[in-house]
Amino acid sequence: MNRSDVTEELSEKVQKKLRTQFALVAREVWVDPAHRVDFMAFSPGVGGRNMKLEHGRFVFVEVKSCMADFKSGHGLTFRGDDNWLVCPRDLADELYDKMLLPLGVQVYCPDNGGSLRLRYDLGMRGAGSLREDSTLCLLWAMLMDSYSRWRTTGAVFVETGEDGR
Repeated sequence: MNRSDVTEELSEKVQKKLRTQFALVAREVWVDPAHRVDFMAFSPGVGGRNMKLEHGRFVFVEVKSCMADFKSGHGLTFRGDDNWLVCPRDLADELYDKMLLPLGVQVYCPDNGGSLRLRYDLGMRGAGSLREDSTLCLLWAMLMDSYSRWRTTGAVFVETGEDGR
């Protein structure tokens, strides 16, 4: 497979995983004029409507098909509460062996069945987040400055009663 085919295959797997785990998912999001992330997903926190939004979590996902793609200087935007690098297993192992994995990143690779599995975890557990922007800024970017977006659950911004309203 060529580089673009690998990227597209990995992107399909990312999209599938994110859409099952997060309330909002967007692809190719411009977080500022100089930085774009391949995928961004948002999951509301707990509590009332405002609390859910303000304490929600953002994941930034970068997809890399090969070492040349990783070293291209484009697309290593890890500014979320959680940050994923998705790549083939051989690239993940090479990055790990050469100590090139960015701090604060979780590395996901396809397993033999084609599902994404955590391979390396350099996450920021207990040390906070790499997020620089407010919830409002990031939600706005997801909604207005992305190639495509999906609302994957019905209970993102509103609370419903037992009757569904």
